[in-house]
Amino acid sequence: MTGDLDSRPPRPFLPPLLVAGLVLWAATALIWPTLRLAPTAALPVLGMLALGAAVWLASHALRAARGGGFSLGALAALSLAAAVALCSFWGGALRGSMAYAEAQGGDSAPATWHAELTEDARRGDFGWHAEARLRGADGRVLRVRLNLPEDAALLQGQSMTVSGTLKPPAKAVAAYYWDTGLAGSLTASESAFVSEEAALDSGPFVHLRRCALDLIAACGGDNAPLLQALVCGWRPAIEESGLYDCFKAVGLAHLVAVSGAHLSIVVLFVAGGLKLLRLGRKATTVASALFLVGYVAFTGMPVSALRAAVMAATGLFALWANRRNSALSALGLCLLLFVGADPACALSASFALSAGSTLGIVLFAPLLSSAFAGLPRLKKVVGDPLVLTGSSALATQPYAAALFSQLPLLSPLANLVAGPLFSLACLVGFVAVLLACLAPAAAPGLIGAAALACAPLSAVVNALASLQGSCVPIDAAPLAAAVLSGALCIGLWAWWPRVSIGGLAGTAAAAVLALFVLRPPLGMPTDAIVMLDVGQGDAFLVRSGASALLIDTGNQDSLLKAALARQRVGRLDAVAVTHSDDDHCGSLSVLGDVAPASALLVPEGLPDCSCKACSELMAAARTEGLADALVELSPGDTVRCGKFSITVLWPERLADGGGNADSLCLLAAWDGDGDGAAKWTALFTGDAEAEQLDQLTNKLPASGVEVLKVGHHGSKKSLDASLAERLSPKVALIGVGEANRYGHPSQNTLDFLEKTGCATYCSDESGDVVVAFSEDTLTVSTQR
Repeated sequence: MTGDLDSRPPRPFLPPLLVAGLVLWAATALIWPTLRLAPTAALPVLGMLALGAAVWLASHALRAARGGGFSLGALAALSLAAAVALCSFWGGALRGSMAYAEAQGGDSAPATWHAELTEDARRGDFGWHAEARLRGADGRVLRVRLNLPEDAALLQGQSMTVSGTLKPPAKAVAAYYWDTGLAGSLTASESAFVSEEAALDSGPFVHLRRCALDLIAACGGDNAPLLQALVCGWRPAIEESGLYDCFKAVGLAHLVAVSGAHLSIVVLFVAGGLKLLRLGRKATTVASALFLVGYVAFTGMPVSALRAAVMAATGLFALWANRRNSALSALGLCLLLFVGADPACALSASFALSAGSTLGIVLFAPLLSSAFAGLPRLKKVVGDPLVLTGSSALATQPYAAALFSQLPLLSPLANLVAGPLFSLACLVGFVAVLLACLAPAAAPGLIGAAALACAPLSAVVNALASLQGSCVPIDAAPLAAAVLSGALCIGLWAWWPRVSIGGLAGTAAAAVLALFVLRPPLGMPTDAIVMLDVGQGDAFLVRSGASALLIDTGNQDSLLKAALARQRVGRLDAVAVTHSDDDHCGSLSVLGDVAPASALLVPEGLPDCSCKACSELMAAARTEGLADALVELSPGDTVRCGKFSITVLWPERLADGGGNADSLCLLAAWDGDGDGAAKWTALFTGDAEAEQLDQLTNKLPASGVEVLKVGHHGSKKSLDASLAERLSPKVALIGVGEANRYGHPSQNTLDFLEKTGCATYCSDESGDVVVAFSEDTLTVSTQR
């Protein structure tokens, strides 16, 4: 990079408080998960030893500081000892809470508890749930996951009396519960649960927020979900609408999540507006602070929002006061306090994004801003938004890419265009919704104006997200990505280069070019069938040369994107949906971002089916632009994918409303030498079970098939002994989620397959499973 030496700001000094905070954060993030396996009796001993070491190091550091010999290395050692002590004592407390949950669980009768939600309820695969603070009749307080009845969309801060049995974490999810500091789970009994607002104990801010959400839902029209997310921090509606996926696809997810970057952008534009009114610096600072407090109050003031607000205020203080070292010390103090109060937050994604974006803004915003030296108008219009988001991304983008399993290529453009529109929507929305809560009679006009202010932002995000290939799928461990983020920050701080607009543009272009050079499936088998690990769902890739066909998508977007990244798939000739169950087609809507498909293949008659699932599938197809590229398949139809010839066997017609019995069943025949004779065959069955498969066995080769995709995730009805013997597969593949509530796969099904002598692979144990085809043999390789 080249530029004017005089325009480069001095490299900031890293104050001791920041070093201590960063080391404590990093050490806690590494130590906390490992203590889950430590013996309970060892935790207090380890804590006391570490505490003693920390006291000794602190006294030594103080003596050294008085003599002028203080070192950052000694401070880092002190922070490390403090992290061990902190994790040990908190771990011991959590272990005690888990033991209490285990004692309360088992076969004991349901008990009555007082629960207070510490976050908004979220809709998961199995209903609504939220983290909550639980208090029993004996006064014991626990942090738990509270499973709520259907449609119990409760808000952070609401409290209620619930009845249920407290359960310790199951083995399959024990690591998640430990990492998040949860002692167990409690499923609220629906018969004893009252969701009416009058029965809930809520504070004034919760009532204000509920009023705002209800008014927006009633008067906001199509833009109500976006307005709820921007003003109130309520995400379920925007997630269900599909708009949140668009924000993620173009690198704007931080705008609809209450993060440090989100609040920084909002308050920065508020301050800019106040400056236009020629208010002094003090008045602008006070007014901006009041706006920040009010804005966070509208989100319900969860801990994550409060942390984000403190981080945002710290970063903006550095920009306004031009005192970066003070802001860096304040950030370090925030890290010490937040991690010290709750070690589990060291592993929180929202905490990492808020702290990282603030660190990036404070450290690197002045450096990037120097690229616009001598161009004040360009800096004001283009530079400031790009500098704010760019400096934030420097510290968070690798981690965010791993978290969302995608790297948005349009992020710089999207932030530049959407920044002012986002601020307009937030400002108008905040004022209009507040006035509507105070004067409900005026709500239709006020909320209507706020929704209108959201329309340009929604239109821009939808337009950018509609561009195919806007993202590169990423498969990386978040921890490794966080380390990379830290390394990039350290490297850039140490280098502290001169920057220019041309240099920044060239660096970005080179990075994008490198991604596309590395994207082709180099080293992958030329012809293969791949079972993708997408949790409790199906997604199978048929690849031959440059051709690729995806059969089903699963319903966990990030897992599908990560799997496509592992297989280096950037485009698809077609995607076949066997039937309309969500666990087979729920992630269709994200393919256009990372691996655009040229056609959509479905069973004949499915587009005309009026059931809810089929209607939702067709709506997703229209959103993805696949409705006009839709092909209805019936028995006897053939689809080509390189050396694979794929013949439709089932269904004869839709007889189950697009359900399991109507699953598209496909016979793939591989002809490696092109002589017209199939060397190997594979049968894909969707969720069809033995009853349906028995009716199509006469269409299969007499010797059976070499590869079998077992129907319905290996349920007890997917196979019987005679069908397994008739199919006689060499390799059986079962797409299934770990510790799923359905008990898939059935032990009987596994036994039937074992008796045929085939090798059975389940995605929960093996991850991605690649079956490579060659003239001589089938070669199976697994992810783990």
